[in-house]
Amino acid sequence: MEQTQAAAAGQPRIDPRALTPPTAAAERAANLLVLLVVALALGLGWGLKVFVENRTAIYNDPTVTFSYPATWVTDTDDDDNPMVRDAKSGSTLFNNRLVVVHSVAPKSGLPGGSPLADAATSWALKRANALSTFRNLATLDRDPVTDQPLTIAGQPAIRIDYAYVAEPGTALGQPGVPIVVRGSDFVTLNGDQLTVLSGQASADQWQAFEPQLHKIIAGVKASEGG
Repeated sequence: MEQTQAAAAGQPRIDPRALTPPTAAAERAANLLVLLVVALALGLGWGLKVFVENRTAIYNDPTVTFSYPATWVTDTDDDDNPMVRDAKSGSTLFNNRLVVVHSVAPKSGLPGGSPLADAATSWALKRANALSTFRNLATLDRDPVTDQPLTIAGQPAIRIDYAYVAEPGTALGQPGVPIVVRGSDFVTLNGDQLTVLSGQASADQWQAFEPQLHKIIAGVKASEGG
């Protein structure tokens, strides 16, 4: 008897309840807890994603200012014009972008002609001379959706839709890989200064980029003192 009690004393005691299978109610409660934890994790992840995607940065120069996604980067194009671009979009050689161009407005060519129309025509011709296989797809002075006059920061504007072929690799000393690019240039005048907001993306990215571009353009404002 003493040996049996001694042996029993050296063994861990097992709670009989641990050998009892969980009830259906307990299993449902455990499953519900798991679902709640997963739902909470997904909700937090989605909220973080939305927060990151909705963060914005500010572009500002003496003429215009606008908000753009904070995940984009600032840069310059081949002509040293300032631009913001989505480094995670399109190909590694041609990202979705918005370029800002300021230059002296051309003189109106015809008596009584529209300075803005003349400036847009001159800009389109400049594009045709500078860009390979340039095609002017449309020239608009009214919004195609609302049929309202186009404006940028409260000023009348003309939109030029176009396409061309770019070989961005050549600028980096790499073999040129032709890329079809779609673009919309929003042309406006501020006194004798021509301002062009040029949104561009590879053709396969354009459908997704265009609404984002129009949202940015809709938020463009005149800089204080501009």
